[in-house]
Order: sequence, then structure tokens, then C-alpha cells
Amino acid sequence: MDITLLLRSTYLGLSILVLVIHAIPLLRTRFMSYGARQDPSNIAQKASGREVRSHLLATLLDQAAAICVPHSWFTSFYAVSVSCSLYWAAELIFKGPSLAAAAQFQVTQTRSLTVKQVQVVWLMMFVQGSRRLFECLTLSKPSQSQMWVGHWILGILFYVCTNVAIWIEGTSAIQNHEFSSQDIAFSPPTFRTFVGFLIFILASGFQHDCHAYLAALKTRGQNANAYRMPDHPAWNVSLTPHYFAECLIYLAIAIVAAPEGNVLNVTTLCALIFVAVNLGVTADGTKKWYAQKFGAEQTRGRARMIPFIY
Repeated sequence: MDITLLLRSTYLGLSILVLVIHAIPLLRTRFMSYGARQDPSNIAQKASGREVRSHLLATLLDQAAAICVPHSWFTSFYAVSVSCSLYWAAELIFKGPSLAAAAQFQVTQTRSLTVKQVQVVWLMMFVQGSRRLFECLTLSKPSQSQMWVGHWILGILFYVCTNVAIWIEGTSAIQNHEFSSQDIAFSPPTFRTFVGFLIFILASGFQHDCHAYLAALKTRGQNANAYRMPDHPAWNVSLTPHYFAECLIYLAIAIVAAPEGNVLNVTTLCALIFVAVNLGVTADGTKKWYAQKFGAEQTRGRARMIPFIY
């Protein structure tokens, strides 16, 4: 089995799964909503719960949906990401057994990333994980919110896979390279690397600003009613600008990781598709939540996630 194809198939397969769950009300109301921003249709679903609960399938789904973890476990996504980044840095530099095992499953012959590309995309992923971990530890406030355990497992799986996906197409270059102090010396970036890294820096800064602003919106305490409608300029065109920034971050990584002759790295593009789909359906629920809580007029003319598109 080819590990590159496996990663791509995993991202695309999970994207389809998320879309299917979102499209079926019986599943969407149980598995796609959590915390304060629940799909308003949940209310109707729960109101008719006595009629449907006698159905065996509904009962089983309810039991599965009841398996939750604290929303604070969201922090573990980034702890895992940073840990994976450090682990793979050691593996790639010292050519450890995990790298050798991955190379054995790298069957498909594709244009290889250069060692410099691998270094840059590793740095981008490490910075992204570290920044988000820092934000979770410093910006998050105590909450009683929970998330379905499936969300948590999916998040852990994504970061484990993505920390492999960013370098897997550079396996041959890594194996033929001996790392030395020269590898940390600065060299002028290619135009592609410059553009991708610039997008990454701008999107990361923008996302941090959004996260800091959202954290300030909720007053001290645990009451979901403490939320108020964002009036930050970014929310004038998108109701989830931080989600849009997340997509730009992975687009930037896909640009920098593109092999010679390609515009984007296909494996990382598949990761981007999963991110866009997963956050896109969440953004749809967020818009409904805003409309229910603050009035439909407050969301009119604002995109769910991608300005002027979706």
C-alpha cells in the first residue's frame, strides 16, 4: 500500500463522510453540533424526541452521540501536532526507523520535494501547532461545553496524518541527504516559497487577531448568553474569518510543498479540502446560531466562511 495514496484517500474519504453526516438531519443534529453554537434545528429534533426515540436506530444514535469529551480537550490537538513535529524532525535528521518504514510504503513515483522545501513546510507546521497551542492555553476561558468524541478522534487523526503528509513526497531527497550545520544557513527563497510563506505569515497573524478578539467577546463566567455579536471589521464579510484564515494557512503549505512543475502539493491539497469541508459545515451551523441568537438581519450579506463565495 502506498502511504501517499493512503493519506490522500483518508483526507478525501473523511471529507465525504463529513458531508454525508451534514446532509442527513438524523445524523447532523446529533454529531455536527456542540457547545454554544448548536444547529437551531436541534430544538425541533429534541421536541419530537419522544416520537422518534422508540426507533432502535435513533436510540443507538443517541447513545453514540452521548459519548462526549470536554471541549477543553481541543488543546490536545495542538499538543499532538507539536509533539509529532518534534518527533519527525528527529526522524528525518537522524534517518530513524519510522522514516525507513515510511519509505518502504512510498510506492508511487512522484516529483520529489527538495530538502529545503521539507525544512520550510516542517517549520510552518511546527509554528502553526505551537501558536494554536499557545492560544488555547492563554486565550481559552473555562467552559462547560463538550464535543462528541468522534470530533476529538478526527482532530487527532488529522494532525498525526498532516505531520506526515507535509514531507512524505520528499522521502527520497531526505534519504539521500546528510544533514549538517549548512542546512540551517539562510538561502534566498524561490518565488513560490516567498509567496507561500508570506500568505502563511499574514493568515497566521490575522487568525491570531480573530482568536484574541473572540476570546474577549465572552465575559468572565460560564454562561453562553455572555456572547455578543462580533463587530470586528473581519466579521463584516465573513461570520467565521478565523476559519477562512485556517484554509489560507494550509493553502500556503500546499504552495510551498509543491514539487517542481506543480502549482500545489496534491497530498497537502487533500488536507486542505478536508479542512475546508470540516470548517465549512461548522460555519454553516455558526451562521444559523448567530441568526437565531441575534436575528437574521445581523447575518444578512455576510458569508459563512469564504468572503463573497460561501
